Amino acid sequence: MPKHVRKGDTVVVTSGKDRGKTGEVLHVYPDDDRVLVQGVNMVTKNIRPTQANPQGGVVRREATIHISNISPSVDGKPSRVRFEHKPDGSKVRVAVRGGSEIGVVHGPREKKAGGATPPGGATRKKTTKKKAASKKASAKKTTKKATKKTTKKTAKKAASKKSES
Repeated sequence: MPKHVRKGDTVVVTSGKDRGKTGEVLHVYPDDDRVLVQGVNMVTKNIRPTQANPQGGVVRREATIHISNISPSVDGKPSRVRFEHKPDGSKVRVAVRGGSEIGVVHGPREKKAGGATPPGGATRKKTTKKKAASKKASAKKTTKKATKKTTKKTAKKAASKKSES
């Protein structure tokens, strides 16, 4: 699913304890649907003493916020995002509020000659008549062998049953 924000965007927090605050997106975590916004969702973290920092101490830093709780900022107000395809094949993010272009998702793409390709872009391999004939012949051989073995087994079982009775 395409994400409505990217690293470097100015966003407005729409819900939570920091509602109404604005900040810049520092990092996007698409697998977790979370973002790190500068100056938003500040938490205190206790740092244990190490050789590099023998004092240790308490540090305030940003924590991630869910991507659904932020919206891109357009003229200081939150806006929803629409994705549009341009005639040259490029895809852009457009703000619903005002219709301004927020950013480019991907640039122009060339259209391939020769028509549409199947899903996944894979094309089917063509088999020659010789290969198809050899496949059929090998299939016949295996079926003949299998039938011979099964007939021998059934004949042995029938013979053993007759001798028992």
